[in-house]
Amino acid sequence: MASETAPDQGHPAWCDRTRCTADPASQANGYRSGVGGQHRSADLPLNLRAGMWPIPPHAVAFLSEAVAPWRCSTYLRITVDSDTELSMPVDNAAALLAALSALVASAMTDAEVTR
Repeated sequence: MASETAPDQGHPAWCDRTRCTADPASQANGYRSGVGGQHRSADLPLNLRAGMWPIPPHAVAFLSEAVAPWRCSTYLRITVDSDTELSMPVDNAAALLAALSALVASAMTDAEVTR
């Protein structure tokens, strides 16, 4: 059985090696702040053009997970205009996205009934 405090040596399936800065070996002798890097997914461009003015020209979502001698949470990060960032653990993001999907689906169903 693996130790709960051993650094995770593998890359998550979603990790894009061209964006990944993870260095688990940097944590082998205990936690060192500021080193270790992070696993990072590819950017998912978000099309916000249907939104109201002002429309941000650039928005992306991606996953990240820090490297430490213990298991770190995976975060969903959304960046708008390259500087404004929303960041939350994927467990919270999944619940939020499910609630938003249900809300939007109810409006779509209502729109179909009124047509």
